[in-house]
Amino acid sequence: MSKLLIRVEGFRPLRSNSLFGFADIVIPELHLHSIDATVDKSHGKRWIGLPAKPQITREGAVRRDGRRKAAYAPVLEFTDRATRDAFSARVIAALLEDFLNAFDDEIAA
Repeated sequence: MSKLLIRVEGFRPLRSNSLFGFADIVIPELHLHSIDATVDKSHGKRWIGLPAKPQITREGAVRRDGRRKAAYAPVLEFTDRATRDAFSARVIAALLEDFLNAFDDEIAA
């Protein structure tokens, strides 16, 4: 199986803990456009998180975890870690082609 082309069509910096921003990813062969994948870095490691949706209580409020942070549920996920890691590495490489400063603290602040 050949590798699929991955393009990052947009990046919005936003610094918060490990978060450096959000990327819009396109995989042309699949006709797939993923909006707002998270771009993260912590302890020298970089990764891409697939978009997720906030968990909502019966009352309509956003569910919070023990630290009072919003809880999110995955919308899509890879079935194995190797595929997830390979996807993440390819997206980061594509991101850095057009957004060289994506992981710079000064730019994302």
